[in-house]
Amino acid sequence: MTLEQLAAQSGVAADKIVTYTQAGLLPCKDTHAVFSEDDQYWLDMVNCFLENGSSVEDLKDLMPLCEQCAAN
Repeated sequence: MTLEQLAAQSGVAADKIVTYTQAGLLPCKDTHAVFSEDDQYWLDMVNCFLENGSSVEDLKDLMPLCEQCAAN
């Protein structure tokens, strides 16, 4: 799906998705690429953490650990 489709489907503004992607919080590292269902999952997780008080800086440390756990 495109950035705009992901934004519409998730309810997260496209500019925020770009910020999260550039910060390395989503598996997809290029905002011009096609986003997958995995990216939707991670976006939902990132959004949940942020809504519950985490900062983007906190998540830069946390998300690689989450990705490692998910890979195992």
